[in-house]
Amino acid sequence: MVHPTVQIKLSADIRDELEVNGEIDYHTAPELRQAITQHYAEGGGNLRLQLEGVEFIDSTGLSVLLDAVKTARGSGWAITLIRPSEQLLRVLSVSGFAPFFDVEYKESAAVEDSRPVPVPLDELSVETFEAEGRPENIGNLRRSVIGFAKKLPFTQLELNDIKLAVGEATSNALRYGCHSGKETIRVTVTRKGHRFSVQITDPGPGFDPNKVPAVNEGELAEGGRGIFFMRCLMDEVNYTFDRAGTTVELVKHIPADRFSSDN
Repeated sequence: MVHPTVQIKLSADIRDELEVNGEIDYHTAPELRQAITQHYAEGGGNLRLQLEGVEFIDSTGLSVLLDAVKTARGSGWAITLIRPSEQLLRVLSVSGFAPFFDVEYKESAAVEDSRPVPVPLDELSVETFEAEGRPENIGNLRRSVIGFAKKLPFTQLELNDIKLAVGEATSNALRYGCHSGKETIRVTVTRKGHRFSVQITDPGPGFDPNKVPAVNEGELAEGGRGIFFMRCLMDEVNYTFDRAGTTVELVKHIPADRFSSDN
């Protein structure tokens, strides 16, 4: 399977503007950080980031943007996000970081989130995906879950929320449970009635989620941001620690009015 990467290049038309396309996650965020660092190393100044082509961004990518805006503000410069995607705007809104950036929005009117097609209620479906714990595999696990979720009556906004939560959970599994790159991350997706759940298991020893520092909206603290997103975007976040390792379960409940009556 092809592993999409982030593509970054200088704008052909506007000085001090970077065009960014693709996915900015645990695997690709260092490329964006390097490009921004190079901009400052070459004299800096105001920076425009063309982000319409960014299909996905997680807390790792958000951290790159926050570090960049802190550096810019320290020198009296500004960072402007040009036509950011709906998913990026959602991340900025949930995290409370939108006020830190200048934003130039799309000129076209916002598209309403379409109503999903109802599905039968009395239905059980399960799929399991596995990958070695390497950064380049995280995106494929994330996309596999969304491929499953797209068969269910979720809105596009809800699919984006699920994608981000799963992205954070799989990145955490990689960071804390996979140290050699040969360990396995297992993802089990289940839909039973109105309950949609994603279980991400890694061989790590686990941790106490209650001891992870709380992150409030708009705070620049790095630790705990992934868990913050998971708890904001999903209806339940549950942890299990046993001989198999660490499992985080992400649950999203499908509203009752999205089921067909002919069950």
